[in-house]
Amino acid sequence: MKRKSIYSPEHQELVTLLFDLRRQADLTQAEAAEALGRPQTYVSAVEVGRRGIDVLQVREFCAVYDISFPEFAKHYEQRLKGAVSRSRPPRLSSRKQKAAKPASKGRPPGKPSAR
Repeated sequence: MKRKSIYSPEHQELVTLLFDLRRQADLTQAEAAEALGRPQTYVSAVEVGRRGIDVLQVREFCAVYDISFPEFAKHYEQRLKGAVSRSRPPRLSSRKQKAAKPASKGRPPGKPSAR
């Protein structure tokens, strides 16, 4: 069987579930990384799908997020059937959210900015 790509829908569901579990555990990426003995950039790369992850690493995340591996697998299979991430809008960091807000300083309402 050919190995699945990190660009596959299955991988996207996997990393989305890991992100959601970290948030449910009320951990920052830095806190999760410290518990894993890894740098924060490792957790970030996994969560955004830039890094592949094997079953042993998933089990490490499960231990940190206080969920059994069988329970994790059950949630993952449910997500694959329901394709949760396809219906979810993209996540923006708080910094990017602030940047995405329209800046109306110095312009009258309804008047577009000149570029």
